[in-house]
Amino acid sequence: MLSFSARCWLLSLLLPLPLAAQQPISGPAPTPRPRYTLTNPVPRSQLRPLSPDRPGVTESPFTLDAGHFMVESDLARYVGSRPKASSRSRAYRLDALALKLGLTDRTDVQLFVDPYVIEKEWPAEGGPPERRAGFGDLTLRVKRNLIGNDSTRGPLAVALLGYALLPTGNRIGEGGFEYGLLVPATCALTESWNLSGQLATRLNYDRKAGQHYLEMAPSLNVDHSFTPWLTGFAEAVAVHDFREARWEEAVNLGPVFFVGKNVQLDFGRHFALTREAEREYFVGLVVRR
Repeated sequence: MLSFSARCWLLSLLLPLPLAAQQPISGPAPTPRPRYTLTNPVPRSQLRPLSPDRPGVTESPFTLDAGHFMVESDLARYVGSRPKASSRSRAYRLDALALKLGLTDRTDVQLFVDPYVIEKEWPAEGGPPERRAGFGDLTLRVKRNLIGNDSTRGPLAVALLGYALLPTGNRIGEGGFEYGLLVPATCALTESWNLSGQLATRLNYDRKAGQHYLEMAPSLNVDHSFTPWLTGFAEAVAVHDFREARWEEAVNLGPVFFVGKNVQLDFGRHFALTREAEREYFVGLVVRR
């Protein structure tokens, strides 16, 4: 029988295939949407529904409308890990920001900023913890929607998202350049149910070992709209570290509150299913202009 991690990986890879068959193959062609750009923004009355990349690990395949700006903020996040019985670490991230700008109908650019990070690590051999605090890394990202950026294209949406992390955090952060490519996909099962999946490939940097390593992270997310202002989500996440040939597994759960058409407030908990996975609590805010 396939393990939990293997099932997540397989479903993430196969998600677009059966869902693509649900797209309409006949009928009149939809009226094309006017071509909007950064200098010719989408009118506010025609903005697509708010669809940020948070709160889960699975990103949204929808891009920000051209000529508009959005801020996605981790107002506060606690991260704890205990990879070995005799060692543990804690980190507090305050007001981590994702600044987004819509360039075209299918493309947006993003800047991720860690304004202030507090880290504390207890060494495996014992002794007092090491404390670090300061500004974190910067990450540049570009998202390109491939299909389904608006509802006239059917229930399936797929995108490509590439990023590069810049090690600006000095003692805080990853300590080296990192790169990644994400393939998020979403299908509207009904008016209130959505199924999403993502396959992420990352080239991470190990500060202690002073070298890069490859990581793959599939995820599956289900969300349900209870009311126009309340949505709940559940997400299964698996991470494969190719250095040690091991899987880290976790589940994310939480509510999402919509305050009008351009503001979102969310809470969540990241439950670790394996010892290596991190345990997290977070609260976030999204504002679109």
